[in-house]
Amino acid sequence: MPAPLENKKIDLRDFEKTWMVDFLLLLIKNIRSFRQKQDIKNQVEVYGELTQEWKEKMDDSFDFNQFLIPLAKSKINFNLPETKEKELFYIIDLKPFGILKIRRQKTDLKKELQEKLSYFQAEYERAQSLLNNEKFVKKAPADLVEKEKKKLVYFAEQKKKVLEQLEQKK
Repeated sequence: MPAPLENKKIDLRDFEKTWMVDFLLLLIKNIRSFRQKQDIKNQVEVYGELTQEWKEKMDDSFDFNQFLIPLAKSKINFNLPETKEKELFYIIDLKPFGILKIRRQKTDLKKELQEKLSYFQAEYERAQSLLNNEKFVKKAPADLVEKEKKKLVYFAEQKKKVLEQLEQKK
């Protein structure tokens, strides 16, 4: 039977570097927000780039990942390694500390964009066929017809954005 995990607690009264807690909370908030907006379910690889002032204050005694992995499904690294199979996907400003850089596998990103394009195309066609149905337009409440028109415009815009992103990846 495996040993139970140790529950490490931070005693803020003894913790001289409370800025690290502020930074951690800012990291968690921004990573969660990013994951929600981008609809990302798997773990995100995050790279932090601190300003010179905060870089000098940083030491290795505080492990951000022990909190980020369970709370934000992410792992932070302060050294951005060069790699050809991953590309910069997103940058988040973490004033006053610095910035976060998020990378994704190139193939994953293209595949994800293709899936989004298929979804938006299917929804666009569904809304369009509904609006082309004269019986629906005549019998449905006006607000429902208007809602479908808005969906049609929205899905057309989303398709265009995804197509632009796919063009950039070529």
